[in-house]
Amino acid sequence: MSLPARVATLIVAFLAVAAVVAFVVVKYFLTSSGPPVEDFTAHVTPDTGAAVNVVMQEAPQTTVTTDPDWVTYFIQNPQTHAWVHTTNFSVPAGSKINITIYGYDGCTPLRNQLWGQVTGTIGNSMTVNGKPTSLLNSWSECSVAHTFAIPSIGLNIPVASPTTFQANSNLCSTSPCTMSDPHTVVRFSFLSPRTVGAYFWQCKIPCGLGYLDGNGGPMQTIGYMTGNMQVAG
Repeated sequence: MSLPARVATLIVAFLAVAAVVAFVVVKYFLTSSGPPVEDFTAHVTPDTGAAVNVVMQEAPQTTVTTDPDWVTYFIQNPQTHAWVHTTNFSVPAGSKINITIYGYDGCTPLRNQLWGQVTGTIGNSMTVNGKPTSLLNSWSECSVAHTFAIPSIGLNIPVASPTTFQANSNLCSTSPCTMSDPHTVVRFSFLSPRTVGAYFWQCKIPCGLGYLDGNGGPMQTIGYMTGNMQVAG
């Protein structure tokens, strides 16, 4: 290849990379201030151990945005009980956090069975449809859709999926999903840290279809499959 041809190829490659960077900056940094933060700190004094109830759902699509094929989480507003498309929420420090997650997405085998273990909760257990468990084995049965994990505090929750073929063939098609759609109910409790700050949480199951290793798209985007738990003092 001649020198002018190599130079032209490098210029084209540079412009392609620059275009991708510009798209990411505009889409994720300049066009939005980011997802809202649902506040669960009202009327709860930090470091008293008082309970805070957080309700979430994970849906197989995001029909409320321009990325309808992205899987996502929603959080229920504590005052209006409306579903808000966000993954950011705030809780008081040193408090008991009770979380309910409605699991509407279908099953996905875990790449690492460690993610099927419940850790960091009170009693190192959770309930699935009212039944206590400390492990979901996604290799022996269709049982896990996503996970909810806060690595910095050792919290890991495998979010159960509907297990029957009929349910997995008739998943929610419009988000946020409703109680009439096939789903599971996962409940667990943990103590929020006494140190204020932002605690990053994420789903551990690669579910960004169409991206390298499944870790792009919704997997890396706050507001979809990752977010922050703000601990307030």
